[in-house]
Amino acid sequence: MFQGNLKPLVWLAIIITGFAAPLPFIEAQEPQPEVLSVANPAFALDQCVNIALQHHPQLAEGYAQTEEARGKYVQSSLYPNPRMDSGNPQTITRTPGSNYSLGFTQEILRRGKRGLDMAAANETVKQTEWDQVRRRYEIITLVRQDFYAALSAQQRTTILEMILQLAKRSEKTSQDLFKADQVSETDLLLLRVERQRAEASLESVRMLRNGRLKQLPATMGVPDLVVNKVTGDLAVPLPEFDDAGVLTQVVTNSPFVQIANIDISRAMLLLQRAELEPKPNVTLQGGVQYTQQSPNTAGLVGVYVDIPIWNRNQGNILAADAFVRRTVAARDTLHNSLTRQLADALARFHAANEQVKRYEEGILPDAKRTLTLVQSAYARGQFDISRLLQTQRTYFEANLDYITAQESRILSAAEIAGLLQMDEFPANPALFLPEPEPAAAPAAPDVPPKE
Repeated sequence: MFQGNLKPLVWLAIIITGFAAPLPFIEAQEPQPEVLSVANPAFALDQCVNIALQHHPQLAEGYAQTEEARGKYVQSSLYPNPRMDSGNPQTITRTPGSNYSLGFTQEILRRGKRGLDMAAANETVKQTEWDQVRRRYEIITLVRQDFYAALSAQQRTTILEMILQLAKRSEKTSQDLFKADQVSETDLLLLRVERQRAEASLESVRMLRNGRLKQLPATMGVPDLVVNKVTGDLAVPLPEFDDAGVLTQVVTNSPFVQIANIDISRAMLLLQRAELEPKPNVTLQGGVQYTQQSPNTAGLVGVYVDIPIWNRNQGNILAADAFVRRTVAARDTLHNSLTRQLADALARFHAANEQVKRYEEGILPDAKRTLTLVQSAYARGQFDISRLLQTQRTYFEANLDYITAQESRILSAAEIAGLLQMDEFPANPALFLPEPEPAAAPAAPDVPPKE
């Protein structure tokens, strides 16, 4: 946002009788076709978004996280390996009394424990998939906002460059008038100072523009990319967001809410699993024993069951129950946070949208018309210089304030579009509420199978 001092503009309108020309009205321009060159590439919004989706490291991190969760799901589905076991220590003697045993043991899982482990792991996979959706739209939103911030800085720079040219012409005209003894040296010095201040204001805005253009590639995930210019339009049509509909959509389909719901589901599965833990598994053993005494061979059978007397998993059950309650409270907190964030974004959007309409429908046309009339009247000697200076200053401020309102409007709209998971922005002027479709999770039973 431009924070420069507009006082230098006061003396810039001293150009008299046909020399002064008002700034052109800032009208909506059609987006220019993408122009790419080695020296001065111009990036459009869609291009920036596509680059971010292809190269941003956060998305690569999310894909890896999902694969990690899928690997853990696969591991949870595997049954315990059998164990080769002699059963008892081998008895080896010099006399015919040695015993040699060989057997296998297998743990048998009971009460659907493996199914609960798989279901909990599958919920984790779903969470990572929704988290990837969250990452995607957060990146898209940041790219959109940084793109339009850079575009706004470019347009401010253009306006201030025209103001500086006007200041230089004013100073040149004043020098000629001073040589003809028509103005005082004081007026000439004041115009020189104001021209220098205008140069300082322009330099400040140029530095801000350059900073925005350097920030944009980092937001896209390719910080080494050189962006010298962006091409687009701040005056694009935007959706007329319905506050109630937007809030319902966000608190229902937001990736944050989906992740919170899955977290509750997983916590409930983990609670069931903790409650089943004290139900003992059964370990079966089968084998054969060879002895040097007749009869030489014998079968071995063993059954092993833990007796849950002291440890009935009480602590883990208490912790799992508390975790369920914590996830429910976290979802409620999330609803509050999303509602607050959305209400703030909608308020900023509606306020800025109203400002833009007022500037386009009344303020800018009136300011332009007023300046034209005052210039003509001043040329005929009907107004003094102070009236012309004030009118020129009002017109300059109106143009800069118009850009500020446009920027605020489109940045808040981009934030809302990100919460709504809108892929088309700002092309579609209607409210667009897509249903997200995360990648399918690996096949797993929703209800733990009986074992």
